[in-house]
Amino acid sequence: MDKEKIGIFVHELRKEKQMTQKEMADKLGITDKAVSKWERGLSYPDISMLEPIAKLLDVSVMELLQGQRIENETVISVEKAQEVIDQSLIISDSEIHRKHVRSKTAILICSMLLMFMISLLLNVYNLMHRQSMMQNFPQTNLPAYDITRDEDGNWVFSHPYSALSQMQEDSDEALSSKWSYVLKIMENTYKTEVSE
Repeated sequence: MDKEKIGIFVHELRKEKQMTQKEMADKLGITDKAVSKWERGLSYPDISMLEPIAKLLDVSVMELLQGQRIENETVISVEKAQEVIDQSLIISDSEIHRKHVRSKTAILICSMLLMFMISLLLNVYNLMHRQSMMQNFPQTNLPAYDITRDEDGNWVFSHPYSALSQMQEDSDEALSSKWSYVLKIMENTYKTEVSE
């Protein structure tokens, strides 16, 4: 079976009936794009559509499948008819498979785009949140915040009392009085532990 031959045949029959692709599509309950694809030989009608198409165009299903009119005295053998039907089923199955693959591909692409957009939005949110956090962070270039490594290799403040005092000053400016009070308790606790 030849898709292009069938497409040309459908095109000629439709023109004989003086129908547009849109009118034919409306009568069959399909889109005019589907009719256009049939006529250009890009796709093949679904097997369930063969009888309605043949009836609409006043031809037999066998004529439609062969892409030409069959003379009345021409007899088609059972083998030939079976071959045409088998080919029609194979083409119909391949069309259905192609549509499923296309649908799955479209779903996969849309899912990947959605995941990319979500990832992008989360990264933008994270960046904005980090910037707002950094604005509220104390200035670390002050001498009170100088750090060095201890004997174990851990980072520690070079001058812990100065750092703690500076933290309290920074917190007084940036935090509510409740948090300043917590830092004051922390400073007192630290002094008590060091003096013991």
